[in-house]
Amino acid sequence: MMMMAAAMLAACERAEDTLGTVRRVPLPDSLPDGATLAVDSARHLWIGTPGRLMALDSAGRSVRVVQTPGTEAPRLLGEREGRLGIAAGERAAVAAAGSARAEGGWSSAAVRTLAADPRGAWVFAANRRGGVVGLDAATLTPAWGWPETGTQALAVAVSPLGDRVYVSVDEAEDGKPQVQVRDAATGRVLFRAEQAEALRALAVAPDGTLFGVADGAVVRLRHEGQVLRRLWSVSPGAGDAAELRMDPTGRRVAVLGRGSGATLAVLDAGDGRVLGQTKTAPLDAAFGVDGRLYLLERRAVRIVR
Repeated sequence: MMMMAAAMLAACERAEDTLGTVRRVPLPDSLPDGATLAVDSARHLWIGTPGRLMALDSAGRSVRVVQTPGTEAPRLLGEREGRLGIAAGERAAVAAAGSARAEGGWSSAAVRTLAADPRGAWVFAANRRGGVVGLDAATLTPAWGWPETGTQALAVAVSPLGDRVYVSVDEAEDGKPQVQVRDAATGRVLFRAEQAEALRALAVAPDGTLFGVADGAVVRLRHEGQVLRRLWSVSPGAGDAAELRMDPTGRRVAVLGRGSGATLAVLDAGDGRVLGQTKTAPLDAAFGVDGRLYLLERRAVRIVR
């Protein structure tokens, strides 16, 4: 009876939305599942729906629409002088300044995950057999590649200085999941950090600490010599299939759950405390350069504290 009461109490607490809303930006149309969100340096909201990427200003007015290849919802990878880098399913494409269509780039059915170099030189594409291809950030065409390791890459992240690439793989040669720490200049594996569970999402804070998701728990790791030392592990209840969004100020990390019953939780990046949580998970989430968190809902973008 006591266990049942505790479970009911936990459910009630979870049902409360504890993230304060600054304001909402209305959307012109209701969005489908799978829609994506990114926020650029001008605070434009880039929303991806199947075959289209649209930018809205702070009032919800459309400022640019780009048609994208394929039927997947595209995601903005980055913007430089009006030129857009876009990921759409198995394809990476580029939209020239002022162009209404994304073209060129690169396509591969083996692509598992992408991560942009914070210096803006490369986009790292990890594939289903652990190989990494370096895409030129301006053209999103392959410039070089690192050999496949034979194990599926689950997530990839790049250090703030762009000198280290972290590749999470599932069941390496010895049957254990690990994070491969590679030298970004040569691709050499500096060391392999075994994990108790496979990390299916990765994010790097500005101070270089690494965050990952394993079976719904968020872990914080610090790169020390030839090891990744686990600092803490927190299970915020966001959902097993969770993604990470890193606050560019380094103060918070958002955990976006996927699937039935999922939520979004915001954690203190230092100690893992849950700072707030939604009732249900938004379609997507993104931090702006100012540290504001933007949540993509069906009919609006919600900006929270």
